[in-house]
Amino acid sequence: MFKLLRIENFKCFSGKTSIPLSKLTVCTGMNSVGKSTLIQALLLLKQSHESLGKFKELNVLLNTDALKLGSTNQIMLTDKMVLALDEEWIEYSAGDDKLSLVIKKMSSLSTLIDMVDDEFSIDDIEVNPIDQNDFYYLNAERLGPRNYQQMKSHDVLHCGYHGEYTFDVIEKNPLFFVSDNRKFKSDSEKKISDLNKQIDYWMSYIVNGVEVNFSSDITTQLSQMKVRQAALDTPFNSPYNFGFGISYVLPIIVTGLIANTNSIIIVENPEAHLHPAGQSRIGEFLAQMATDDLQIVIETHSEHVINGIRKFALKNQMSAEDICLNYFNIELGNHTVSRLPLNERMDILKWPEGFFDQESKDLRELRELRSMKHDL
Repeated sequence: MFKLLRIENFKCFSGKTSIPLSKLTVCTGMNSVGKSTLIQALLLLKQSHESLGKFKELNVLLNTDALKLGSTNQIMLTDKMVLALDEEWIEYSAGDDKLSLVIKKMSSLSTLIDMVDDEFSIDDIEVNPIDQNDFYYLNAERLGPRNYQQMKSHDVLHCGYHGEYTFDVIEKNPLFFVSDNRKFKSDSEKKISDLNKQIDYWMSYIVNGVEVNFSSDITTQLSQMKVRQAALDTPFNSPYNFGFGISYVLPIIVTGLIANTNSIIIVENPEAHLHPAGQSRIGEFLAQMATDDLQIVIETHSEHVINGIRKFALKNQMSAEDICLNYFNIELGNHTVSRLPLNERMDILKWPEGFFDQESKDLRELRELRSMKHDL
């Protein structure tokens, strides 16, 4: 498990900034304060090590399926940029075409590599630990309702960055065994470990009685999903008749259930298109997945997701140290990241200005407006 990410001269973090990580890392704060930068830094590190280890390349592209960073002059203020994960760091400079970075230096306590320009052989590079784990990323812009998705040949089971292969992963692996620590906890008879059943259990819990059904057509290379609400005893129908919430949350559920042990899972806005009750329950789901040797990083604007995490932690004796609440903010013109401490009762011990306080502000303003109207 990685414990610390350090950033220097990458996007909004012009100075040296350290960001703590844990089993479950929650990134929160207002818009445009650096939350996505943390995720992009992790993605860039992963891509860097793939370039070094898999392709033997020192160039790292800034615009790929997962990353859309533009050009180097949009992400760097000086000619040097540094990203570090735990004890390993990489120094970058701008590529000739401004659409890529060049790895200039790399140092690791574990491999004792210290490389400068042409003074090293790329064949000497060892694979960083981030390459030895599977790495799952779900973008905030996931696919909405679809009747069909493309089939894919999977080296590692992955729903795709936008959830575009979710149907195919499920349809090809209906009997995939879900570990006990990830299974839906229930006092009823919901105990079957098959992937299909566990998806039904979790989806029904998060989206109130929903069931999903999958099939595929080898000729057209398409996988199909149909949906129904079991409580209403309706037939399976098109996802278009059920809104965006189901389509947005399904790849999160599937990824959590199938991810290999010691994997990293990054999810942007897990609350998207969900009712507040569903937002709380997806928080519970993510917390439970983090207890089974997965490292999970989420970006969220939902206090309900955070409350769901805290509820799960209290019910299941999850340690406060395993949950890292990072609050991103701008103070005196500088982007800052603060870890908000939790105690074992899951109380947030520091509640900074701007941290999910809008409801109290709105209610206070409503009282004042009512008082003014009454005085008139």
